[in-house]
Amino acid sequence: MGMLETGTAHLADSMTKHTAVDVLYIKRKIQKPIKATRGSTPFEASDTEGIIHRTVSRDYLIAKTEWPFDDDPEDGDRITDAGKTYIVRSMTGQPVWRFADPGENIIRIHTKQQ
Repeated sequence: MGMLETGTAHLADSMTKHTAVDVLYIKRKIQKPIKATRGSTPFEASDTEGIIHRTVSRDYLIAKTEWPFDDDPEDGDRITDAGKTYIVRSMTGQPVWRFADPGENIIRIHTKQQ
């Protein structure tokens, strides 16, 4: 493992220990508690008339080692956080999740409040 991968693995571990909160991830009626760090991502898209629409997704960053499912996050999954429900959603045609670091240790999931 290279220095960059070691650093991002350490970052994922530190994030889980120091900034993550307890949330409930719901995938096809299976509910699992996980630790996730709250974040956000701004998106811009233009409509057919050229008007630019700006949105901000509520993101959840999860250490890959903490991911409790065999498959990836999917559009329509849900996250319950502090009594509010967020739906995993694609923003402006982007994937619903991506790795947040070059070492692929942190999963960034995009959501929208229900």
